[in-house]
Amino acid sequence: MDPLIIQKFTAFQKQSAIGSVVLFFQSLRKNSFNFIYLLFPAIKGNVKISIFLFLGFIVLIALFAYIKYYFFKYKFDFDKSAFIVHKGFLEKTNLSIPFEKIQQININQNLIHKLFNLYEVQMDTAGSSSTEVDIKAVSKSVANDFKVIAEEIKKLSLSTTDSESLSKIEASFKIDLNTLIKTGLTTRYFETLSLIIGGLFLGLQLLDDYDLSFASDLTNIAKEADYSYGLIACLVLGVIATVLLTNLITTVIKFYKYKATRSSKNLEIKYGLIKTKSVLLSPQKVQQFKTAQNWFQKLLNIVDIKINQASSEVSSVKDVRSSVKVPGCTLAQKQVLFDFIYGKAVGEEIILRPSLRKFLINFMFFSLLPSTGLLVMHLNLDFFKGNYCRLFVLFFLIVTLYAAWRFYKNNALFVSKNFIRSQSGFWDVTTTYVEHYKIQSAIISQPVWYKNSDLGDLLIFTAGGQIRVRTYNYTSLKLIVNNILYNVETSKRKWM
Repeated sequence: MDPLIIQKFTAFQKQSAIGSVVLFFQSLRKNSFNFIYLLFPAIKGNVKISIFLFLGFIVLIALFAYIKYYFFKYKFDFDKSAFIVHKGFLEKTNLSIPFEKIQQININQNLIHKLFNLYEVQMDTAGSSSTEVDIKAVSKSVANDFKVIAEEIKKLSLSTTDSESLSKIEASFKIDLNTLIKTGLTTRYFETLSLIIGGLFLGLQLLDDYDLSFASDLTNIAKEADYSYGLIACLVLGVIATVLLTNLITTVIKFYKYKATRSSKNLEIKYGLIKTKSVLLSPQKVQQFKTAQNWFQKLLNIVDIKINQASSEVSSVKDVRSSVKVPGCTLAQKQVLFDFIYGKAVGEEIILRPSLRKFLINFMFFSLLPSTGLLVMHLNLDFFKGNYCRLFVLFFLIVTLYAAWRFYKNNALFVSKNFIRSQSGFWDVTTTYVEHYKIQSAIISQPVWYKNSDLGDLLIFTAGGQIRVRTYNYTSLKLIVNNILYNVETSKRKWM
């Protein structure tokens, strides 16, 4: 490493001088929703009160932004191999992070940073469910120095065996705009639809809470509308178009100019239009390698990849920062990533599939019983009278029956010498790869009603998340778990 960099970061550093301005704008953005509440006095005729509250809120945000900037300093202690942070005004915090605990260093640049030519540095550790260190505003030269230091830290964290296995030539690939468009039009249908519906109901509830007539007018229009087949078709087409357009815009904005560069020890990923992110990924710290592909993506020969690193110790917390997404890459690009991370092929596998009981249970609870309930409501409640309700019940039964079958058909467990691979899904078929030695624990359970059929469930814990499979052959699961635990105990490789 350059001695000048060592000398520079041995002493405590502050953020860029203009960092307080960046913190101010970011605080404004985070609190933008709260400004809506300041407008309600003006709506009721008290304009002066709204202006006074608005100006007071701005001053308060500016004051807190400057305090956060001024009372924040950091340095690298190379003698003790630790990153040191001192922050806080009233509540002082002294943070020391050993180099081996630093999992990932991200360098981001959102729209505000681009205006001032600054960067944000985020440092994640495996023991936290959120970003451990977030340096909001540094210059380009400091950001580049962080990249150099991150490379050195990752080299030090690799064992000799891992270092030798990853000595590969530099290579890179890009996700072009056409591929992003394909990805945006073929993914996240249900997720986007649920967000749109949730946002609509939240907005109506907010308007209703403040006694605004707009919410009740919309509700009355919805109740009094004549739902003919033509209107229903137009509504469905409108929802589909909204979902597709939302997916397309968000995908292109988020992953614009996606580029992955592989060096001898790390994978650097850059992407983003409004907010540019730069992620340094160490193969040794990867816990799960996930692929997802639906029917449309299969026709287009693209696949979405999600790489999970060690997340919070609280397994129920969804740690978004610990995962890296690769949208719409080709099968060849997927293989390049897999080879770089693991350095070996999956090899010959043993395949296990769930019992037919899995399909029958899903059909009973998620298809037959709800359809029966809807049919009973149709026969007994005036609101559900009409031919369209019968068609809806029939449509629901067919779709859920097909979904139950797809969930059963796509569910499988693959076990090889070095990997365990789980496959599941209805529309997006997700495959999760985990190396044996990175498994923390495995639990087999067998409910009373499974004993006569020799069935059981398996729950596998890793630092990057859980894998759960149900209604598999209990005897086979015991053999697999014994083999996995033996590999874990005899392996000398580090998973962090």
